[in-house]
Amino acid sequence: MHFYANFSLSLLLLSVLISPSWAQTTDIEKPQKPLVLLVSLDGFKPSYLSEVTTPNLFKLAQQGAQSRGLISAFPSLTFPNHVTLVTGQTPDEHGIVNNTMTDPSIAQRFTLGSREAVENPLWWQEVRPIWIQVKQQGKIASTMFWPGSEAPIQGLMPNDWLRYNHDMSHEERLTTLMGWLQRSENLRPDFATLYFSDVDSAGHATGTDSEAIKSATQKVDQSIGKLLDKLKQSGLLSVTTLVIVSDHGMANAPESQVVQVKGLLSRFPSAQWEWLGATSGVRLNGAPLEGVLNALSTLSHVTCWPKKDMPKRFKFGTHRRIPDVVCLSDVGYAVSDNPDRKGPLGQHGYDPVHPDMHGILIVSGPQIPQVKLDLIENLEVYGLLAKLIGIEGKVDDKPNTLVRFLTK
Repeated sequence: MHFYANFSLSLLLLSVLISPSWAQTTDIEKPQKPLVLLVSLDGFKPSYLSEVTTPNLFKLAQQGAQSRGLISAFPSLTFPNHVTLVTGQTPDEHGIVNNTMTDPSIAQRFTLGSREAVENPLWWQEVRPIWIQVKQQGKIASTMFWPGSEAPIQGLMPNDWLRYNHDMSHEERLTTLMGWLQRSENLRPDFATLYFSDVDSAGHATGTDSEAIKSATQKVDQSIGKLLDKLKQSGLLSVTTLVIVSDHGMANAPESQVVQVKGLLSRFPSAQWEWLGATSGVRLNGAPLEGVLNALSTLSHVTCWPKKDMPKRFKFGTHRRIPDVVCLSDVGYAVSDNPDRKGPLGQHGYDPVHPDMHGILIVSGPQIPQVKLDLIENLEVYGLLAKLIGIEGKVDDKPNTLVRFLTK
């Protein structure tokens, strides 16, 4: 009996030692890799957020992290700030200094609507977007519309991307995005973006206090709700961190406050208005700086500087694409050189510190604490994204509030 007992015990120990690892852990599911989803709601400012009008966004803000406002980089325009969000670079550094630009080394004018310019890599040479670093570090990036994602940068493109189509419905955007996200673990994105322009378009067309704004905010909120449902149904919600941002806010700019500059520089025929609107600018092309500045000093509600003398807090004024003189209108005013064009009723591009120019920041996910944050510069968003994705990214030496409060 003693022999058989020892023999049985030996067999039991041997069976444990030689059992394959999967046989011992069949009840443990393979963990899913995290997903970081960056969502831009263009032109959405904090005052639009409410429990009644935007319940899905409101709930995400309550259960996660929310800043009092997201401060844009200067100028508070769409392309410069979308690029800043994914690079941690100022427009002076990444070179996308406006929605319209000229460059002495590029025989082409850059505009939002120019497919040739948007896809020309020459405009993006100084941009270091996070999706390139994601790919370089062996992970997968997919962009459902984001400025810069339609051109090769350092010879690379996101794993998935689309040419921007303003008319693509929300449902089509969500369906396409979910098609990317529902791939097998080794093929699905680690990082993805999503973009909605409805609130910005409504703000420009009708101002900030209109029924159109209310409808637009409700529409994007409903799409956020649908996104959450789709993520839950696919089993991805528990591993997804949502970083919801806007590039800037919006201010009312009534027609009576359009500042007309047609003929103002007629004594300097070589000087040209390169930018118009809330942030405007003049390229001298040989015209005398002092004479042009004297002429511009007669404008009401507009302040102009030689680009090298821009206030330091703007971190703006050295890049070759910035015109020689930069002008900033008081909030609610805008520069125009066409008396027949009344301009949009809503404007952005004003001083980023003004509350009307603040965007939103909501971060929600399995590891994100419930916390209310003060104003945050959008330069910090890139560092948070890099930390959440788990990549090494170039970040400023300045302490990052988002990384400190929202990550372990």
